[in-house]
Amino acid sequence: MTSSGGATVSGSGGATTTTGSGGNTTTGSGGRAAGSGGATTTTGSGGGSVAGSGGRAAGAGGTAGARAGSGGAPGAGGAVVAGSGGTTGGVTVSASCKVPTWPTAVGSTVMISGTRQVSGTYDGKMAVHEGDLDDCSAGAQGSTKAIIEVADGGTVKNIVFGKRVGDGIHCSGSCTIENVWFPYVCDDAITMLGNSGKTMTIRNSGFKGARDKTIQHNGDGSTVVIDNVYVETAGKMYRSCGEGCSSSARRTVQVSNVIAIGVDQVVGVSTNDRATVSNVCAWRTGEICKTYQPGSDNESTAGANATPEGPSSACSYKASDSHALVDRVVAGRLQTDVLCPGPNAAKDGMSNATNCVSGFETCDKGCAPGLYGFKQINCSGGKYASSGTGCILPSDPTIASHLAASNAAGATMTVTNNTACTSQWAWGTDGAGKYCVCVAKPGYYQTSNSWYVWDCQTQWW
Repeated sequence: MTSSGGATVSGSGGATTTTGSGGNTTTGSGGRAAGSGGATTTTGSGGGSVAGSGGRAAGAGGTAGARAGSGGAPGAGGAVVAGSGGTTGGVTVSASCKVPTWPTAVGSTVMISGTRQVSGTYDGKMAVHEGDLDDCSAGAQGSTKAIIEVADGGTVKNIVFGKRVGDGIHCSGSCTIENVWFPYVCDDAITMLGNSGKTMTIRNSGFKGARDKTIQHNGDGSTVVIDNVYVETAGKMYRSCGEGCSSSARRTVQVSNVIAIGVDQVVGVSTNDRATVSNVCAWRTGEICKTYQPGSDNESTAGANATPEGPSSACSYKASDSHALVDRVVAGRLQTDVLCPGPNAAKDGMSNATNCVSGFETCDKGCAPGLYGFKQINCSGGKYASSGTGCILPSDPTIASHLAASNAAGATMTVTNNTACTSQWAWGTDGAGKYCVCVAKPGYYQTSNSWYVWDCQTQWW
């Protein structure tokens, strides 16, 4: 979803320009921790969602990180996983879409001056690790200095990071990053620098508040493996090196078991890269995989319907690899949890309908401003058309009431580029048939470091 107004972010070091929607959401809380080494069944709730059951909580010595019920990394402080299983109509949230509760740090804060060099294995034992670098709660998109630099073959695990962590973790060769949690991200949280033949593995970890990228992949010819990761409010979860990087470089990324809430795009790759994606569960998230021209921030036309969105030679995934978190909306009327390949690759309506994409004949796309809500579209006569469900608004009554059509219809403010956005749920019109609402959006921030910008789109109710 593209908005009018606001300032776009152009990151350095291969960052891409992000036009995002979505924003801060409250994640679910998920039950009580089990006793030592045990697991209990919990009933989770999540940001106005319909509660389900089946979450498992790790006790001391149990699962650390986002994966429930598996052996996991040892150590105290593993994240409690909230239950899922809410329904809307006949659709049930995928059993694999378990939203983690952010872990609670253990012990005394570990202070790091400058950059800590790590070779071998470093176990942070779930303590807060704070640095003296740039303050990531304030953006600091120009950060280049890492708080931890991992040598080839090294492992970093079991850390809850603080605010002043600069460019996060840099991996110089092959490395493993496990059970690390970033509540704030500057330019990136983790960067892969290793080159041909090197592999960085990131698993059982979580990230919040990345105004642009979360995981940056620079090393030419290398591989990044991402498994069991939670990302909330970000421009991108992963981006392969873009502007300023060689146009002949080729990188490989394998992404599985991702929960994305308020993320503009989960994966961004150049057309000469190769991304394989499976089991992405998303809410307020516009695109699963997006392609760019090699060595550039410019979008490609390699995806569905000649857009940069959806499956392509660079983005390998199927409809069944995606799951909308349908328990975030009012129950009823949806018959699928398949996420559409992108807002522009799957347009519905008589005037702007696009060709159906194989496997995505029936799918859900964001509809309300900020991608709050889902709208189901179906393939009819080779083109996408609305299923008649309309925009199914969030189950959170406060948000739903703010987004009500009556509020939009009463909009009096005229919105132009860079109009001030001072109240989150203010309504306006842009004079071109679009209604606008001031929402919290990922991938965008203004010079005031405010995340509130205008999200404008055609009438959706």
